[in-house]
Amino acid sequence: MPVRNIFEAWRRKDIDLLMDQLADDAVFENVPMDPIVGKDAIREACTAFMARYTSAPWKVLNVAVSDTGAVLSERLDVFVLHDGTTACIPAMGSYKVNEKNLVTRWRDYFDLTDWNRQLGLDGDAARGAGVLEIIKSELAPET
Repeated sequence: MPVRNIFEAWRRKDIDLLMDQLADDAVFENVPMDPIVGKDAIREACTAFMARYTSAPWKVLNVAVSDTGAVLSERLDVFVLHDGTTACIPAMGSYKVNEKNLVTRWRDYFDLTDWNRQLGLDGDAARGAGVLEIIKSELAPET
């Protein structure tokens, strides 16, 4: 199942495995941030984010699959960052899987304020912003 493979890709930090699950015109929405459209843009954003953590022992609590290709997930997304900070974020995912068994739309819903606070950031930082811009500005290691 491509959705479970996406979870595994985050755990392994395996961008190629993640990309293999997506249609070329896939859309990833890390709600409440702006959508990321197309595999190239998704690869860029996810690669940048994967570079920020040492491990991601996600806990998948529930997965539901419909006859229409919709998949819903309930997860606890855990990220251990390079500085030792651990963020544990409850998340709900919604995925649309096409007839080729590829994800065409992927939406993750989470509390951005909670995420920011766990990382010591302004609670409202990044609301409505693009994922890549957030990663580059807020989460980038200091040089």
